[in-house]
Amino acid sequence: MTQKLRFLPSGAALGIFSLGITTVSLVGTGPASAASISFSEDPAGIAPIVVNTDIAGTTIATSIESASLSVGNVTGPSTLLLKRAMTNQGTMTMEGGGGGVSDVLELDSFVSSGATVGFMATFLSDAETSPERGIPTPQGLTSPNILEDGTLQLLTPAGFSVTLPGVRLVNLAVSAQSDAVEGPEVVPEPSTLALLSAGLFGLGILRRRRPRV
Repeated sequence: MTQKLRFLPSGAALGIFSLGITTVSLVGTGPASAASISFSEDPAGIAPIVVNTDIAGTTIATSIESASLSVGNVTGPSTLLLKRAMTNQGTMTMEGGGGGVSDVLELDSFVSSGATVGFMATFLSDAETSPERGIPTPQGLTSPNILEDGTLQLLTPAGFSVTLPGVRLVNLAVSAQSDAVEGPEVVPEPSTLALLSAGLFGLGILRRRRPRV
């Protein structure tokens, strides 16, 4: 029996060798690695949005109210991967025409000749100088709105993955920290109301005592 195992036919040996190669290729079909992107707004609303990522070769553009991160060629037609809105924590500001939209994250993929050539993440914040405050309720949302709380919040679903140009499939986590300054309408404390009432009452008495001309 030892001789039979030692002198395998060349075809059988080739079959075993091919099986080994197939097994290795199957192991590599999942996401190759994990990547992350974060957008952080300035609570005071005077500094540009800060973008952090561990993705190599990115191009980042920032301002006070918007930020973008791109990889590869991001020109031409794109495919929407994810679009999610962050809503304001207050109910009295009526942002976005009453929709309460404070920020919007959008992820897009760019494909040419069947291959992914570009990827872009865009974060849009409400304008601090706008009299209406907030962003008009966006169309084409692919995930439910998330209520902002001022902390760094994960906006991509669990197990979310994308194909980056030259990197293959990766698990991607995108987070954002909104300024969260537009809170609920402040209700004056009882002591403040009492002082205000006393002041108005005093003005009324002085007005009555003022001699007529």
